[in-house]
Amino acid sequence: MMKEQPSNTENINYNYGNGNDFRYTYSTQFSDSFQKIFSEIFENEAENLTQDIQVELSLSFSEAAKGCTKHLSFDADVPCDSCNGLGYPLNSKPKVCPTCQGVGRVTIPPFTATCSTCKGSGRVIKERCRACKASGVVEAIKDVKVTIPAGVDSGDTIRVPKAGHAGRRGMQPGSLFIKLKVAKDPLFAREGADLYVDYHISFTKAILGGKVEVPTLSGKTKIQVPKGVQPGQLVVLRGKGLPKSGFLVNHGDQYVRFRIDFPTALSERQRAIMEEFAQEEVVNGDYMDGEVNLWQQLLERISNPKFVVEFSLLIVILLLLIKTL
Repeated sequence: MMKEQPSNTENINYNYGNGNDFRYTYSTQFSDSFQKIFSEIFENEAENLTQDIQVELSLSFSEAAKGCTKHLSFDADVPCDSCNGLGYPLNSKPKVCPTCQGVGRVTIPPFTATCSTCKGSGRVIKERCRACKASGVVEAIKDVKVTIPAGVDSGDTIRVPKAGHAGRRGMQPGSLFIKLKVAKDPLFAREGADLYVDYHISFTKAILGGKVEVPTLSGKTKIQVPKGVQPGQLVVLRGKGLPKSGFLVNHGDQYVRFRIDFPTALSERQRAIMEEFAQEEVVNGDYMDGEVNLWQQLLERISNPKFVVEFSLLIVILLLLIKTL
């Protein structure tokens, strides 16, 4: 019940003559009276709305990626067993609500709202349930089974309608909001619906290439290591990522990032082979490095803005010389 608003008629003094003062006073008193009646009959329905519940749920990376079913337990208002959520003893006899005459709603044109006396039921009962104190609900532990869709991430919120607090005296129950927290995985890294996995290979495998088995969400799969693969180079597995919702593409991709392991100890034969390889690399590398450096210097020179200006001036001078000849 809202408190009656105090009348401000006595504090208002307009020096417009008796007639105008009378009209203004009448209007103010009418507005205050209407506000009183309106606030008593149309009780603020927002105060009667059932509250929602928010809980946090921790998931493993596998549970979030593949989806799962969880059983949650939390404190909540549940229907009173003594009165079946009615708020009054089961053997009580209801009477017609004197405010709405059994309709459950009250109308003051053009407004219509739920009757605040009977809460929309159209009936009133004077007896009260002692177990719930006429509220229709009691505090208890509520158990809810929730299906977690595949592909969820930390910070996502799942709404379960009508799984929150039970409504008082027949009102609609609130919703349950589940805020998710997904644990990190030691193998997979995630960016949206895409997955990244580091895969270690030997330096000989990196040089020669070959087949390897890499882990995915659906198990191991074989991929081809390119010859001469570089450290950090990526190979993409299309559609091997996490499920997407609301997209034409159903799944993201998985990227395999190669990490090359270099040996720390070599046999005499291996060392001899590597030294021979290193000598050939030096001979071929010097020639290649010189050729590459020459082209690199030329490209850097051409792309320099100063070179462009100098070259343009040279062209202008040549044109002037040709014109004077």
